[in-house]
Amino acid sequence: MKKFKFIFIIVIAFILDQVSKILVMNNLKINGSIDVIKNFFRITYSHNDGAAFGMFGGKTIFIVVVSILVLAYLLFELFYHKKRNLLVDISTSLIVGGLLGNLFDRLYFGYVRDFLDFKIFNYDFAIFNLADTFIVVGAVLFLIGVILEERHENSSK
Repeated sequence: MKKFKFIFIIVIAFILDQVSKILVMNNLKINGSIDVIKNFFRITYSHNDGAAFGMFGGKTIFIVVVSILVLAYLLFELFYHKKRNLLVDISTSLIVGGLLGNLFDRLYFGYVRDFLDFKIFNYDFAIFNLADTFIVVGAVLFLIGVILEERHENSSK
């Protein structure tokens, strides 16, 4: 029952990702764009058949297999690893929720639906989605959690 909170985080991340993608898909045509903050942030509906930044474009089966392997490992770590830092478990849950959101898109559509489009200091970032955000934020929090774990272990020796 203690792990229920992590299932909750995974489900909420997945739902937020999918609802946001449905809203964009139902309100914009492919490559359609809405300025939210002029010259900084747009909602631009696009499809990505690759991984981050379009890498491995068209290699959907490869990306799906890798995603499933990573998911299996993370779920094992989350639910069967006895001694974990709370921040590591929360971050792992965010990563799993994001991976599930993008995996669903790949399996159902054959591509990932992206829409968050930022331009900062004239650099136009790759368009991404909430699942990608959960994965990146989760990865950063994971690293912080692991560093804190190691410091705690080293200080208690």
